Amino acid sequence: MFLFEHTSAWFLLLLLILPLLWWRWARPGSRAVIGCSSTKIAARVPRNWIVRTRWIIPVLRTIAVVTLIICVARPLRADHQTKIQADAVAIEMVVDRSGSMNALDFVENEQNITRLEAVKTVVADFILGVDTMEGRSNDLVGLITFASFPDSDCPMTFDHDHLVHRLKDVTVATESEGPYTAIGDAIALAVARLTSLQDRADIRSEDEVKSRVIILLTDGEENTGDIDAMKAAEIAAAFNIRIYTIGAGTTGIVPVLGEDAFGRQVVQRMESKLDEKTLKAVADQTGGQYFRARDTESLQEIYARINELEKSKIIERQYEQFADMSVDAVRLGGISFPPLLIIPLLALLLELGLAHTAYRRLP
Repeated sequence: MFLFEHTSAWFLLLLLILPLLWWRWARPGSRAVIGCSSTKIAARVPRNWIVRTRWIIPVLRTIAVVTLIICVARPLRADHQTKIQADAVAIEMVVDRSGSMNALDFVENEQNITRLEAVKTVVADFILGVDTMEGRSNDLVGLITFASFPDSDCPMTFDHDHLVHRLKDVTVATESEGPYTAIGDAIALAVARLTSLQDRADIRSEDEVKSRVIILLTDGEENTGDIDAMKAAEIAAAFNIRIYTIGAGTTGIVPVLGEDAFGRQVVQRMESKLDEKTLKAVADQTGGQYFRARDTESLQEIYARINELEKSKIIERQYEQFADMSVDAVRLGGISFPPLLIIPLLALLLELGLAHTAYRRLP
């Protein structure tokens, strides 16, 4: 879009004097003459190309004056641009990897898989996006896994591909690592990560983070740890952090993938318990919600539901960037054109050169 600076546009009125200037430059002036009785002989003399194109001199002068007036009026080129700003949601994914996550009560492609494998697939879809979920491309996402002890597998990051790669490497805790379930310690670590965002160099302002959320998935009940789950929930609520809790798997006697004395994989049966009461209380304490996932489909629906509840706020701002065409180069259609002031300069130089050479007149 082209326009003129409003305080200088009135200079365009000077274009009204062009007819007078053209008349002054083009009309025959007072010249020295040679008296003769008749001009018939001179009329028979053929006119060469210099005589026929003498109009070039006033045209060049007119071009110089017109473009100078336009430059004084400050022509501007305005480029409309759109800036997208997203108020991010900071999400800490907290995933149980205790021994019971080896239970084979989830199905994928008509094959039984462990709870942990099902969770890893659905969490990756939640972060990166699939047909039913748009992903969390604008959000800070971190990963904490826990069994007897919580581990920060990936810090809060916008590099979601790296986070998903780390998620795929998560395995069920071994006996030496501690296969129990420390829910309170895991929540406390997630709260610590979310409350330290103000120290991050890549977060310019805390206003960029719309909300802080913990999505906690577990298939059991708290049976170890230094911090009680409800006490950790109180800490989260004090920092205005919502916790969504997910109880995964079925209860009762379930098949569990394990190893025998020779290191071979075997399927054993064990009892699976789920403390839904505590998970509901943790969610209620922080303004979140509790969900129950008994199979892969319900797990996918839960993460899709949370995805809808925690939408990033996208703000679209339009603005214009102006270029002064008099002194700035202008790009049109991918081609860069020189400033307009070059035109009157070249026109005047060409006029002076021609007027004192090929189009020179005697006094």
